[in-house]
Amino acid sequence: TASMASFERFDDMCDLRLKPKILRNLLSEYVPNEKQPLVDFQSLSKVVSTISTHKLLSESPSSSADQKKIQAKPSKSAVDDWVERLLALVSSDMPDKCWVGVVLIGVTCRECCSDRFFGLYSVWFNSLLSHIKNPESSRIVLVASCTSISDLLTRLSRFTNTKKDAVSHASKVVLPIIKLLEEESSEALWESIVHLLSTIVILFPAAFHNSYDKVEAVIASKIFSAKTSSNMLKKFAHFLALLPKANKGDAGSWSLMMQKLLISINVHLNNFFQGLEDETVGKKAIQRLAPPGKDSPLPLGGQDGALDDASWNSEEFIVSRVSALMFCSSTMLTSPFKSKLNVPVASLLSLVERVLAVNGSLPRSMSPFMTGIQQELVCAELPTLHSSALELLRATIKCIRSQLLPYAASVVRVVSSYFKKCSLPELRIKLYSIIKTLLKSMGVGMAMQLANEVVSNASVDLEGFDAVSSRPPPLTSGAVLKGGSKKRKHASNSGAEAENSAVEVGVPHNHSLRIAALEALETLLTIGGALGSNGWRERVDKLLMTTATNACEGRWANAETYHHVPNKSSTDLVEFKLAALCAFLASLVSPSPLRPAFLAEGLELFQRGKCQAEMKVAEFCAHALMSLEVVIHPRALPLDGLPSLSSQFPQSDSLASQKHNTPGLNKLDRIAGDGSVLSNLWLANVDVPANSEIERTVDTTLALPEAKRLKVGNDLVGSENVQQADVPMKVPESTKESLVHVPERDDDMVPKEVVSETQEEEGLEGKDSLMEEAAVGKKQESLGESDDDSIPSLKADDYLSSDSDIES
Repeated sequence: TASMASFERFDDMCDLRLKPKILRNLLSEYVPNEKQPLVDFQSLSKVVSTISTHKLLSESPSSSADQKKIQAKPSKSAVDDWVERLLALVSSDMPDKCWVGVVLIGVTCRECCSDRFFGLYSVWFNSLLSHIKNPESSRIVLVASCTSISDLLTRLSRFTNTKKDAVSHASKVVLPIIKLLEEESSEALWESIVHLLSTIVILFPAAFHNSYDKVEAVIASKIFSAKTSSNMLKKFAHFLALLPKANKGDAGSWSLMMQKLLISINVHLNNFFQGLEDETVGKKAIQRLAPPGKDSPLPLGGQDGALDDASWNSEEFIVSRVSALMFCSSTMLTSPFKSKLNVPVASLLSLVERVLAVNGSLPRSMSPFMTGIQQELVCAELPTLHSSALELLRATIKCIRSQLLPYAASVVRVVSSYFKKCSLPELRIKLYSIIKTLLKSMGVGMAMQLANEVVSNASVDLEGFDAVSSRPPPLTSGAVLKGGSKKRKHASNSGAEAENSAVEVGVPHNHSLRIAALEALETLLTIGGALGSNGWRERVDKLLMTTATNACEGRWANAETYHHVPNKSSTDLVEFKLAALCAFLASLVSPSPLRPAFLAEGLELFQRGKCQAEMKVAEFCAHALMSLEVVIHPRALPLDGLPSLSSQFPQSDSLASQKHNTPGLNKLDRIAGDGSVLSNLWLANVDVPANSEIERTVDTTLALPEAKRLKVGNDLVGSENVQQADVPMKVPESTKESLVHVPERDDDMVPKEVVSETQEEEGLEGKDSLMEEAAVGKKQESLGESDDDSIPSLKADDYLSSDSDIES
């Protein structure tokens, strides 16, 4: 029996009998006991991954059939051994063994079954908390204890019947870890403490009720400490943005924190902008933040007199702290809050405008009060400060969206004026992002205001692409360069300058900026494309076609050319191609009263791209071709609605199948580009319904082609995508006769009878069935009934939408 047990076979890797055996193997090989030393720290990752993969601590058979295969006692016994070993390790005097036990308790809190967790969480919590309170605990144990307590509280929050006990446990942790934060200087420990504090704020905000002021003061002191790195500044600022939820959780707590942040930022800027702006600007900014009839609160953490310290005079120090406070404000604006907030939009916009107005130049009245070295230090830090201000502006727009309308003029003024003096690519990228957020938030009204600004700036950022594109720029005036040396001698000066310049042809340059410009143009076309028909639309369509062609031509599958450059270069090139193709597709499908001017170029580009090796580009090109189907074959011109054509080619139901072997379709292709001709020919062959409620005559000279509607049976067909010319194009007689025979009568708006020439020929198969005779008879009867009716012409007012609201 013993030998048979030793050779026990398992069904497969999911056999539940494997779980206790694998868990015991982990205990014996990787988890030390009181006598065994810890062999390898890295082996702990294998233990954690194996437990997570096989769910070794779940103790829950998946079905009744599995329950029969395995007795509960062996599996439970293995988990019992596991828990006992961990508790022994946690109480060990050796820091390395204690660290292993603390880490694995956190894993056990996540992976064990609900019954075992509910029975042991209090024991585990007290064991972990004892290490945090012990002043002799090593840092690695403290870091692991904070992380494991965070895992324990996260699991405990899922139990609905232990809320009061959970808040009690969480409140016991706050003051000990705040004390650790004050005393310790390890950033690894700071990071784990901030993570634990953030978990408590999100899950159990009531745990901070008795220690809120203390927590705020300590976090503020860390933000204003010269020893805090930029990485930790961001983490402290993120936690500070969550802290209002732990005060009272109401709008008043949020507003008070925002007010303190704005006051602290303006106090810092008063020092930083000395000599760069009028002194009254800072005073007015702080006075504006004071509530009416009340004194303004102290800055964040009560830091009202610390500005006299010499460390605060460092330009780098001030900018890093101001950036952290602005990041905190942005996080507060974009994070969800359960109460309705009163956002101080005017104060936020005035702060942004104040920062962006300072560009490092000295006013004449201030020149004697600032040395050249001071100006140099300020100018070195201004881009960082401007970047933070732009992020704050974007967060403000995202927070209030369409409610920004009363301040829209101010925002447009700030963005437009800063675009004119902004030359750094990183800042221009943020400006394009702000414009995208504005357009999406406020809709077509904002598109009307920003269209020219977006188009002019995007043109500047995209026009230099030819110099670094993967193919030479297209030549103008019909000039052609060939391979001969004589032709090179006669090349233009600009070509010679390009040859001798230091530009690396084919290597991506400023692709991030160009991607941002393309995305802004795509958003503009999506939201306000129909508004640009008489202004910037033609210019944008041509720009996007040229950019997409230059980005993709000759480089479809050659991203490996950049193997000598870091991987990011080829990735950026692919992302730029995708952005160019996305924007080009938007120009083709964006609403417009005219047929897309570069549809043929787009189809050719997407057809070639669909077959290439770069999967992202190929997938998008396939998607683009599918999206363009409605433009190529609009519903207003269904091919099965042309009986003359279907009778001309009776052997096939698909016109596309006859394209290559039927000369007659070449004539159709030549006139298909003009929507008015093909529409008129089609209109002459459709049934006009007798229902007077939907009966309308299409006026071919109407200036609103998207307003035309026809009723065919029960299907309402629109001709949105058909271009209608003011003066109908004259169709050659040969073409007209090959398509359809129309009686030459000027007095009839709709012909009574339309007879295809091919239908009169004898020996035609498939056209003499009873159903087709009935259909032709019904068609003639319907045409005869509607011929004498006076049908009024359509007016523009009939088709304009009555909904004038702007949906943000």
